[in-house]
Amino acid sequence: MQNISTIPPTSSRRMLAEWEEQSAILLAFPHKNSDWEYCIDEIRECFCRIIALIIQFEPVLICVDTRDKDGLLLLYDRFANTKAESIELSPYTSIQLSKDITLAFVPTNDVWARDFGAISVESKPHTLYLLDFVFNGWGLKFAANFDNQITKKLHEMQLLQGTLESLPFVLEGGSIDTDGCGSLLTTSACLLESNRNQTLNKRDIEQMLCTTLGVSRVLWLDFGYLEGDDTDSHIDMLARFVAKDTIAYIGCDDKNDIHYEPLRAMEQQLQSFRDVQDNPYKLIRLPFVRTIYDENGTRLPASYANFLFVNGALLVPTYNDPNDTLALKLLAQALPHLKVLGVDARDLIKWHGSLHCISMQLYK
Repeated sequence: MQNISTIPPTSSRRMLAEWEEQSAILLAFPHKNSDWEYCIDEIRECFCRIIALIIQFEPVLICVDTRDKDGLLLLYDRFANTKAESIELSPYTSIQLSKDITLAFVPTNDVWARDFGAISVESKPHTLYLLDFVFNGWGLKFAANFDNQITKKLHEMQLLQGTLESLPFVLEGGSIDTDGCGSLLTTSACLLESNRNQTLNKRDIEQMLCTTLGVSRVLWLDFGYLEGDDTDSHIDMLARFVAKDTIAYIGCDDKNDIHYEPLRAMEQQLQSFRDVQDNPYKLIRLPFVRTIYDENGTRLPASYANFLFVNGALLVPTYNDPNDTLALKLLAQALPHLKVLGVDARDLIKWHGSLHCISMQLYK
């Protein structure tokens, strides 16, 4: 049942694992000119809580849409010691809101920094590359004309460290996960979806991943999905590395749930995977979140796998669910060297994403 492709190394690069030392977390603040308009106050409050938590561990770089004066005023009110009445939203400028918060004024479509943010790799001698892949709104589902330009603009504003490399290849950060040692975890449903890189076959895509990211093994998950996920099964909703030999993943125990069989097949495939030493991976089975629907009756893709590493901690989305405590306990037992903290993600999931989806780690 294994679907692991081993590719002869063609690059001296190495994609950095998310638990390695970070310099900041990239976010994009929600604004009214987006799908969040109907609940803008709630989602902004949610973001402010998340920002306040992250800056306990490391700085944040926040993209503020150039039309969003209200958002700027709120950020000033919550995190600065001065008033913002005289501050202008001048495109492609930035301000230091506090010692831990930098604001960058750039046009944005939405908040999903994981998928438009640069993917960081290093090369020997220590050179940091920022890989700016094409973001096309998850296979042309949503507008991405502004978000696809953000990495380039932030680099031009000298807010991102590293050498920028723009690539004519569609790839979202939420669709891949690495152990930092050459192994990449992804899903066939997403990377082989026709509206992303339709002229490339599986082997072409593997070669691109190897060359650009410096990986030598691609672990393809062929099973598992979450209803309501607009991304064609991003890996960060399903299964994640938490160490080079350990994968945390979601499972479903309700045989009457439509996810039971697909996630069971995903679990069996994970059990068949072997690490670079040809040993089975240690697996952490995270519980399932009870069914959550939006106001239109659409099921939402809530998942505990959408956690975020920051320096010294693991931030885990919670949903006011009976399984919240168990998910936190399992991850805390697996990562005793980190603080494992819950983050209320009920507002984030309203638009089919969660904590990891809105964030992208930056490195020095």
